[in-house]
Amino acid sequence: MSWGSEMSETFTHRPVLLDECIQALAIRPEGIYLDGTLGRAGHSREIARRLTTGRLICVDRDQAALDAAQERLAPWMDRVSVTLFF
Repeated sequence: MSWGSEMSETFTHRPVLLDECIQALAIRPEGIYLDGTLGRAGHSREIARRLTTGRLICVDRDQAALDAAQERLAPWMDRVSVTLFF
């Protein structure tokens, strides 16, 4: 994959230490969580799917990353907020 100005639609993302992070967070279904480096939402997706009445707040500085993440988080948008942060 090239890191040029345009990203390929075939971009794949493998979150780093996903299982370890999720285990360490010990996510409570009613908890409130902040992902300050949303990226492609690998970690956020796993957090969001474990929430029931909780909330996940996601921020990133990259609008393209936010757009892609919103698609990945679509099934859980009732408990997720995605925000551009400068």
